[in-house]
Amino acid sequence: MSLSVAGNPVTPRLYISDTKIYGRELNPPNHEDTKMRAIRYNFLFVIGLMMTLGLTTAFANGGDDKNKAPKNMGTLSIKTTPVSYPIKVDGQYIGMSGVGTGAEFYLTPGFHTVEVAGPNGTSFTKEIEIKREQKHCVCLRLNEIVTSKACPYRFSLDGPDRISEGDTVTFAAINSGTAPIPIKYAWRVANGRIESGLGTSSITVNSKGLGGKTIDVELDVNDDVYDNRCRQVISVPTFVEPIKEPPPITKIGCDQFEAKSADDDKARFDNCAIQVQNTPDAKLYVIIYPGTDRVSTTRNTYDRLSRRTLDYLVKTRGVDPRNIQILKGSPRTRTAYEIWIVPAGAEPPVVQ
Repeated sequence: MSLSVAGNPVTPRLYISDTKIYGRELNPPNHEDTKMRAIRYNFLFVIGLMMTLGLTTAFANGGDDKNKAPKNMGTLSIKTTPVSYPIKVDGQYIGMSGVGTGAEFYLTPGFHTVEVAGPNGTSFTKEIEIKREQKHCVCLRLNEIVTSKACPYRFSLDGPDRISEGDTVTFAAINSGTAPIPIKYAWRVANGRIESGLGTSSITVNSKGLGGKTIDVELDVNDDVYDNRCRQVISVPTFVEPIKEPPPITKIGCDQFEAKSADDDKARFDNCAIQVQNTPDAKLYVIIYPGTDRVSTTRNTYDRLSRRTLDYLVKTRGVDPRNIQILKGSPRTRTAYEIWIVPAGAEPPVVQ
């Protein structure tokens, strides 16, 4: 813009008068990442007020003025756009400016300091020479120039996409700005219990008992300087995967067979003895079903086989006798064995 006063260039003056804030939100990154980041940016919009000046000079005898200045006086005409503003001359209030048509004031010839008070503390001040029987016009326009800049702090919220039930999870506010002022952190959590960090930039949350649910964490970031204009409210969800129930512990059927010779029976016991020794805290259950035939009632009786079985497992195979249970089952045609390996916590076999 080029301005002039009686043909001389005039430089406009710029006054910063107010600050306004509008929020702008950016979409978060892909939620399929192993970590989630919720980001929100705020911007400050600074409104600059520029008073542009136009000065003209006209002789009182121009012929178009209806109100002529008193003899030996000069006329000061001030017009402002878009509204009227107070005017001081040499520090004294003399009235309001005109809008559309300049307000006229009669001054003695000489140099006078003219001040027009604009909004929000802005002002236009200039020393103007008033000449006898001449009109001096001052035209001022108030222009608003809006520029934007990022707020001094810009936060993102970091937290995992998913965790296992019972884990303690940390959520952290990450500032990519400068934050030259104290920041206030207000955390809210739906599902989960905050263990530590309230009022700080990170918190830890306990997920005990939340299997299959989502922990929703929200952070309200604010300050005491920008009057909520840089405030950010950001959130991130974290899914809590339930703990899988371990498979039930059950007894293991190792072998079942009819009693024959001592060597044949011992060979069948070998594999079961090895298995029970390789299974911590397991017990070996041997159920002997006594037979009713001649061999079973004379050679393969329950008493005889139970003593022989215990002696072989303990002395030959080295099984701890505290881990051996020998039980008597119901009669059958021929004497038979059932061998079970019962891990700790499993139900023992039912004797038939």
